[in-house]
Amino acid sequence: MSVEFSSLHNGTNWILTNIYAPCTYEGKRVFLDWFKNIIMPEDVNWLIVGDFNLIRSPEDRNKLGADVNEMFLFNEAISELNLVEIPLHGKRFMWSNKQFPPLLERLDWFFTSPAWTSCFPNTTATSLVMETSDHSPSESVQDKAKVISSNSRA
Repeated sequence: MSVEFSSLHNGTNWILTNIYAPCTYEGKRVFLDWFKNIIMPEDVNWLIVGDFNLIRSPEDRNKLGADVNEMFLFNEAISELNLVEIPLHGKRFMWSNKQFPPLLERLDWFFTSPAWTSCFPNTTATSLVMETSDHSPSESVQDKAKVISSNSRA
């Protein structure tokens, strides 16, 4: 889902896309094909956040067993869209299967367009405390003003 915003402060327009990607093998393939083919003009301030149900590298998981092909396809889509990853501050993993011992993964991601990065160079993403969900809530902040807060499924 995408929503276009216009700042009352300075008139800047930007688009927020919230992702909740499928978790099945086939669903991920269909999602990645759709995602990498999004056409967004280069001059658009675009913030893409959400639960992609994908990892970018083996380090995004605390156990062996990640699908390397999925990582490749996800990174290929990010590259095709020319997206910039917003570094995550706080917890390394934002999802847990809540079992013992837990499987921990980074499935929630924050990306921007190069235009966004030029307009809002101080954008950060921070994980918050996980209380009831299997995902940690998070927020994205630009120049000390909260842009978006994401409380993943409770």
